[in-house]
Amino acid sequence: MQKGGVGKSWLTRSLSVAASLEGLNVLVIDMDSQQSTVAWSERREADTPLVQFSTERELPAILKRAEDAGCDVVFIDTPPARSTETPAAVDSADMVLIPCTPDIEAYEQIARTERLARLAGKPALAVLTMTQPSGKSEQDIGQEIFASLNLDMALPSIARLKAHRDAAREGKTATEMEPKGRAAQEIAALWKCIKERANIGTSAIVHESKRAKVQK
Repeated sequence: MQKGGVGKSWLTRSLSVAASLEGLNVLVIDMDSQQSTVAWSERREADTPLVQFSTERELPAILKRAEDAGCDVVFIDTPPARSTETPAAVDSADMVLIPCTPDIEAYEQIARTERLARLAGKPALAVLTMTQPSGKSEQDIGQEIFASLNLDMALPSIARLKAHRDAAREGKTATEMEPKGRAAQEIAALWKCIKERANIGTSAIVHESKRAKVQK
């Protein structure tokens, strides 16, 4: 049974919009059977980023078409780590992002995705999500736990803020709804961190992994 709540899909959307607003050609591939990112794109008025559903079998052809079309960045929104789609997404990625909430059940489940990335030889970066707005201690604990798994943690952590939920209903992101708000600032800083780690500026494929229970 899938367990939701790490903020994987809205994180995918937020980062993809941040990239699009910088003028990059962005594709989001939704491999989750729930297709929440596809549904978000259907509520959306803006034409970018392009969102497309894909199965494991279709993924190589879609990535090839994206490359031929001059796509700069591809985000892959995946189902649970135990699914067959997730290893295929990891194999195709230049970097694996592992969103995780600051609770013990989440921390216990991220090792599986870290192992998938390590065996595939892909760099992985943990992203602490759904933290309390004043969650400095949560960030410190998260860094310690990720370090014990040999996982680097992206900074900043992403707080659980109403702006993300409100924007999703409109088919938007917090960056678009409240560009000067805290949620937008955190996403901008996180995107900057990811760009630097993945050397994004030309082309890259970023796999957004869920926790094992959520798999995000």
